[in-house]
Amino acid sequence: MVSPQQARARADAVMELHEAGELDAALEEVRALLEQLSEGHDLADPVLRESLYAARFEHAVLLTELGDLDAAAEAYAVAARTPADLDDPDQRHEIALARLNQGICLDAVGDHAAALEVYTDLTARFAEADDPVTADQVARARVNHAAALLALDRAEEAADQAASIRDSLDPGDVLSSEQHVMAARLRAQALLQLDAVEDALDELARLEVVSREDPATRAQLAAAAHEHAELLADTGRLSDALEVLDAALSDADAELDPEVSEVFGELRETRRRLSGR
Repeated sequence: MVSPQQARARADAVMELHEAGELDAALEEVRALLEQLSEGHDLADPVLRESLYAARFEHAVLLTELGDLDAAAEAYAVAARTPADLDDPDQRHEIALARLNQGICLDAVGDHAAALEVYTDLTARFAEADDPVTADQVARARVNHAAALLALDRAEEAADQAASIRDSLDPGDVLSSEQHVMAARLRAQALLQLDAVEDALDELARLEVVSREDPATRAQLAAAAHEHAELLADTGRLSDALEVLDAALSDADAELDPEVSEVFGELRETRRRLSGR
């Protein structure tokens, strides 16, 4: 048996090994800790319960980083089964996060049908959550659900769900703006699969009112502009495509986030290519 304090100390040690890049050593240590914690401990103790969740989640993260995504998906499922008080926002979003990551791993290995089940369960269980962290995880699960539908060639369902998600998320709210743009991009992709090119163009053109405060949203907006310009060019509207790219790049020199700047670099390259036509 291990005491709550010992469990917390060992869980912290695993994370320190992880942060130091010693992934194999961290994996070995967390598995040893999980084996000890499986021996009938009283999970009513909050420190012990939190240490168990932390160890289970860390086990899943390590497997993800080591590339064993099938095992990681199962490990996230185990983390999500940790006893929790779902009226407690901290414990609620822990369980939602584990399920969300389980779905992401299943998508990554191509098991989109299983991922759909995970996203459906997550959304049903936590749709009424009023804390912003869990609400964000629900929004991400809904977007991922639409993406999984698209991967399964269920384009009409994906388009309908993406529209519903987009309409439910405030584009001017920094907390929901990224997922709003992702839903719009997914709907455009689904519409293209349905040969509704003009509707896809309209979808990508309607993102002017989105908040640009969050770097992740700015990256999504730049990606949407890229897709919009490429589609315009493919349909013979080269001048319109260049106009979209110029508008997207108007603030590029002031961008400080490296990930957003990387997307802007792709836009510049596309503009050079299209200008040479």
